[in-house]
Formats: sequence, C-alpha cells, structure tokens
Amino acid sequence: SAGGEYTVIRWASDPNPARTEQMALFNRLYEDKKVRVILDPSADVQKILTQAAAGSGPDVFDIYSYATFALYASKGVMVELNDYMREAKLSLDDFWLHRRNALAVPTADAPAEADEYERFRIYAVPNNVTVSVTFLNRSLYDAVQRERQARNLAMPPLPWNHWTWWDYVLLCQALTKKRAAGRRFESFGSGGAGFGGGLNNFIYQAGGSFLNDDGTEIALDSPAGAIAAQYLYDLVNTFHIVPSAEDQSAQTGGGGWGGQSILGLYSAGKLGTILIGRWGLIKVRREARFTTEIYPMPRYVPYEEWERWMSDPEIRANPSLRDGPWGEISETGRHRGKAGEMGGRVTAIRKGTQHEREAFYFLEYLSSPDFNNLLTKDADAFGSRKQFSERYFSQPDPEFPDEDQHRSALLDAMEHPVAEQAAAYGAAFDITRLQGALGTNLINAAYQSADSTARQTYRFLGRMPDQSVVSNPTVGQAAVTEMSVRMRESLAKAKRNRTLSSRSHVLDILGIAILLVAIGIGLAFYARRQRAEMDA
Repeated sequence: SAGGEYTVIRWASDPNPARTEQMALFNRLYEDKKVRVILDPSADVQKILTQAAAGSGPDVFDIYSYATFALYASKGVMVELNDYMREAKLSLDDFWLHRRNALAVPTADAPAEADEYERFRIYAVPNNVTVSVTFLNRSLYDAVQRERQARNLAMPPLPWNHWTWWDYVLLCQALTKKRAAGRRFESFGSGGAGFGGGLNNFIYQAGGSFLNDDGTEIALDSPAGAIAAQYLYDLVNTFHIVPSAEDQSAQTGGGGWGGQSILGLYSAGKLGTILIGRWGLIKVRREARFTTEIYPMPRYVPYEEWERWMSDPEIRANPSLRDGPWGEISETGRHRGKAGEMGGRVTAIRKGTQHEREAFYFLEYLSSPDFNNLLTKDADAFGSRKQFSERYFSQPDPEFPDEDQHRSALLDAMEHPVAEQAAAYGAAFDITRLQGALGTNLINAAYQSADSTARQTYRFLGRMPDQSVVSNPTVGQAAVTEMSVRMRESLAKAKRNRTLSSRSHVLDILGIAILLVAIGIGLAFYARRQRAEMDA
C-alpha cells in the first residue's frame, strides 16, 4: 500500500516486542528509498494462504518451520528471489547451512557446473536462527540448595557441557516443589520437551529421526523414536517434573507476548528450567526477577550406562571420570548423544504484491550487518549471517555482563545442529500436526502400554538419594507405533493425490493436444474440399 510519498510494506510476523526496534532501524536505514515497514502481528498459516488466494495480504511474511515453507512452496504463494539475490550479491553460502532447505527448492536436472542460482529456486531469506539450550533459574537453584543443606540433603550439581538426560531428571526433581498444603505445585523443575525441536531433539539425540532424508518415509517407529517418546512420557508421568496440561492451566504465567506459554511460566518463576532457543531471553530480560543461566541441552546416554556410573561412588562424585563408549573421559564419548534441531524464522515475499522491489529491500535488510547485530544484541536468537553471529562468542556485551556465562553453551549448541525435516508430497503440514499430537498425548498419558506387565526400575532417580521409581517402558513404543500408522496413512494419501493430480494434468494436456490435432485435420479436410469445389 502507498502512504503519501512513502511505500509502506506490511510485515506479517509475531507481536514480539523486539519487532518495534527492528522496524525502526529499517525505516531509518531505507529513508532514502522512501520505504516504510509496519507490523501485521500475525503470520498465521491459514490466514496467509487465504489472503494470498484472494490477491491480498502482507507484502512480506515470516515462516516458522521448514514444514510451513514446504507448504507455501507447493501452493505457489512466494516470489522467486533468484534475480534479486544475484543483484544484491547475496548467496545461500552466506547463511547457516542447516537452514538452506527452508530457503530454497532444488532445481531438477540442473547441470553439475551450474551456479546456485541455477541449482536452486530461492524463495526466502533467514530472519533468525536458533538451537535449543537449557535455561536455568539460578536463583531458584540457590534457594533450593540452601533448603536441602539445612536438611542434610545433597544438591544435584549445576549442569555442565556433557550432562545427560538422567542428570537433568535429578536436577529437575530437586527444583520441583509442592505447596505446603494440597496437591498443587509451587514450581516444576522442567517445562518438558520445550520450544523449537521439541520431541524431535530427543529423537535426534537418541540417534534417530522422524523421517528419512527426503521425507518420503516415516522413520518414527524406530528404537530411537521409542526411547525419545518414553523419556517425554516419563518426565511428566513417572518423574513428575513437567506440568501436565491440567497443571499448566492451574499455573499463572506472565502477561503480554508468550504470557501463558511455558516461557511465560518460566519468566514468572514457576519453572526451574526450560529447553528453548536464545530468543527466549527477550521475555526473560523484561520480566524475570531472577538470574538465568544457560547450559547445553542434556545429551542422550543409555540409562543402563548412567546407572553403572552412579553405582560407582568415585565416578558418581566426579562426572569427568565417566568411562566407556558414552563417557566424558574420551573426546568421542563426551559428544555422543548431542544434537539439536536448527530452526528459526525465514521471511518471504507474497506473490502478487504490488511492491515486490520494495519488499526485497526488507529481505536485504534482514541479511545486513546492521540487522544481524541488532538481532544478536536484542537476544532474538542469532542472525542469519553466520559471520556476524559468530562475533557474539568473542565480544562480550557490557550491557549484559551476566550473560557472558551463556556463551559456552550457545556455542556448543550451534556446533551440533540438525536440519529440520519435512514430509514429501505436500504432506508436511499434516505430518507436523500429528507430531504435535504425539507430544500432547504423551504428556497427557493418552497411550496404552504395549505390555501392561513390563517394568523399568530407575535407580537413583527417586526424590530422595538412592531411591528408585518404576515405569512401564513400553508406553513409548506403543505411542510411536500408533502414530506412525497415522502418519503413513497421511503420507500415502498425499502421495496418491499428488499422483492423481499429475495424471490429471497430463490427461488434460493430452486431451488438448488431441483436440488441436482433430481441429487441424478438420481444417485441412475443409480446405481440400473447398479447393475441390472451386476446381469443379
């Protein structure tokens, strides 16, 4: 839309408070272009698709997952950026490699010697990138430590770079506090699978994935999938360190953006830890009345190996002595089980906008040093340009000196990334919906165990030292088996529809060709007849 002498670009994003300064900086930098950007505070997928079909909507819009990008690409609602990128001297190599699949679609049959503008159809540029880490309410930790010391109880150690799923459980049990009266909790130790990769991260850490590499097959019902699903189930229903849906609704989070989410509960002091990307600091800085420290995500180690370490008093007292194939004592062992999905926002131009050139100015801005530096300074995860983001790790910010502690964990997370996956055949969005349902159902204990008599005893994971808790270890397997059936049905349906659509298209073309041939034959016959009549 036009606004006086300025062209006004509408940006569909979220109502994150950081957007205000990000827009103000663009408006200052592009004053000479007479372009302004304003916020459309919702990038809802259905809204974008509906408006695009009607030829209206925002000029640029944010995309929050590879699955959504794949959906938009299949619907043809994004402007191809190749010519703009070439003109601006922007390359896919400028951005984080593990975000490339959410920016561009490979071109079929491109010659090996072709440049990237021929090998890919580029539709978006990254806005920010994020990998999950562990936020710890250090103030709560210190308070609990004092309480336990008064009762002669040991306190689990602070996290460290190579801690495990089971060390995380121990810590979160200590941070989970019930109210003096009644069944309600004062605080929970964990927010669960968290934002970003969520359950995916647990699966990657255990050595698996939701899908195969090209998204044409479901890989969820693997040993790694069952291990990850069982872990999420146990966090809530066995260890009771994560709020159930009922517990979460009973808690009161902060106000404003993200208020009643897990991030809101953490910022309000109701959770001891959350697994989230650096962008969560935006709300924490504004609202939390406690100190937050950041540590790596806990890594997967087989429970039996962890129990072996804990059974040795010397190793138990000194985790650096942990041995074996998963042990910290070796360089290889200490990095096993580390993985985190690299996600974030990417931004595209709506096909059909009347201000395509001006809209690309905004995408160019998202790739600039100015925006990348602002993004990093404001804690909106990390910028799209790797070279600028990496400066954060070597240049302390005097405005936030306490956050120097964060750098080691964030660097560790960025060194173990996994690219997002999306299902093929246009099924990405539906498969993502089913992924979400899997996590919700595990939290709410909605799955029956595969074997009701099975038992798993977790030694050293009771609420008191050396106590045990018991779980049914077949719930995770039952969950991934059931959900994999639903996912395969969805994928097969999408594949059939895609095939039928392609066949229909081919038949349409063939029908038109036959009609044209018939018309040609008819015209030729008519012409010969006319000549014959004239000759007669």
